[in-house]
Formats: sequence, C-alpha cells, structure tokens
Amino acid sequence: MHKVLLSVLLSFILLAAGSTVAFALQSGGYTVGDLATGSVVGQPFSSLDVDLEFTALDIGGKKVWYPGTAILDLRNSGTMGRRGQPILFKVTNATKAEHGFAFSADSPFAGPTSMQIKIKVPAGGTKYIGIPVSDLTYVTAAGNLKAKCQLHAGHLASSVMILK
Repeated sequence: MHKVLLSVLLSFILLAAGSTVAFALQSGGYTVGDLATGSVVGQPFSSLDVDLEFTALDIGGKKVWYPGTAILDLRNSGTMGRRGQPILFKVTNATKAEHGFAFSADSPFAGPTSMQIKIKVPAGGTKYIGIPVSDLTYVTAAGNLKAKCQLHAGHLASSVMILK
C-alpha cells in the first residue's frame, strides 16, 4: 500500500515539475514596434540599446540579410552584463520591395516552444523587435539561430550565434 501511495506521489511531483518547465519555455514573447512607441517587458524601446542590427540589402543581384553572421553575447562578462534587460533588434529594409524577417531556431531539434518571429518590413522601412532575455535563454541548446526572409525563399539568410 505504501509503495502505491509513494509512486502516485512521485508521479504527481514529476508531472508538476515537467509542466513548470514547459511554462517557463513559453514565457514572454517578442514585441514589434517603432523606437518611439514600442516596449517590451514594460521597458520602452527608446531606453534600450540596440543589440543587433539586420539590414536587407541587394548585393550583386542577390537579396541578403546583413550581417551574414552575428554574435549575441549573453554572458555576464560580455555585452550582456545587463541582469535580465531585454534584447532589442533593429530590422531595416534598404531595398525597393517588401521583405520578410523570420527569426527562429530553424533546426530539426527545435521544440514546439521555440521562438518563431515572423514580420514584414516595408521597402525603406525600419522595425524594432524586443525580446525578453528569458526567451533567448531557452531557444535552442546549440545557441544557433537563423534570420531569413520568409516571403522569398531564394534570399540569403543570416546566422546568429548566442553565447550563454
């Protein structure tokens, strides 16, 4: 009898611990806006430093998201010694046509709770994306993310490496 009660109790504990982790992975979410009116986690975009800038360019007849590779340092000793301050991306479209900006783990091992950002940036436009640091902490085990145009498959993507 005691073994049955103990196994039921342990089952409930494991179930509760597993659901807590699932809720933690789905926390926050990203916010898209402009510099003057946008905010993330209660902090206005104008009070945050831009961590990464992405620009859609036309280079040699190819559409690309520049830079090709970017590094986002979330370690305490790096550029992110910020104690939980959100991440701010600046996304600019310097071409003459609308482009998409999709930012995700883009991996066969990415879980259903991984972050998936998909926005459209008008020609000559700029948008800002605010992301709670907790959302980037649990995005992917490898720390590699892709930024690409979800509207045009032939455009060249950008890679982001997160140092944790």
